[in-house]
Amino acid sequence: MRSQLFVAASLSLLAVAQQTVQVGKDGFTFTPNTITGKAGETITFNIVDPIHNVMQAASISTPCKPAGFTNGGASTYSVTLNNTDPVYVYCGPHCTLGMVMIINPKAAGDVDTFAATASGKPPAASGSGTPAASGSGTPAASGSGTPAASGSGSGAAPTTTDAGGSGSSIAPSLVGSIGGLVLAALL
Repeated sequence: MRSQLFVAASLSLLAVAQQTVQVGKDGFTFTPNTITGKAGETITFNIVDPIHNVMQAASISTPCKPAGFTNGGASTYSVTLNNTDPVYVYCGPHCTLGMVMIINPKAAGDVDTFAATASGKPPAASGSGTPAASGSGTPAASGSGTPAASGSGSGAAPTTTDAGGSGSSIAPSLVGSIGGLVLAALL
């Protein structure tokens, strides 16, 4: 009985620890264009059209400038969040068209501010315009993959997956295993 509960608890925690973003499904968009995630959660990007990619910018005020991960041409790409700091994401070829998204935005209007800044328009007054946290020593996410620049403190743990392969990240399975062990110990 305990082993069945352990497996069920592990699987339920794994299912909760992932969200998916469609890249280019509706043209020059990330769908959804904002996500709220927790530390240890995996965000998977499905690149629907190969004319798009996934890149990380350093802050809301510096869109279209690589400062972390990039999908490197993979059709599926995952990042694992290390904390709940904002992670600013854009499509390299279409950033100036406003093709951006934010993981853990600080304010509701931040994605509009990010898109306006990327396309060269004056940012809306509703967004916070606050750059990503710096000096904390903990990037928003981390891991392995194809970084856009070395030593950038990317904030995400990228995992690339092409159409025929599979990517992996330790964080979701580790969270599920720990959660299952705690639950089993309580029973």
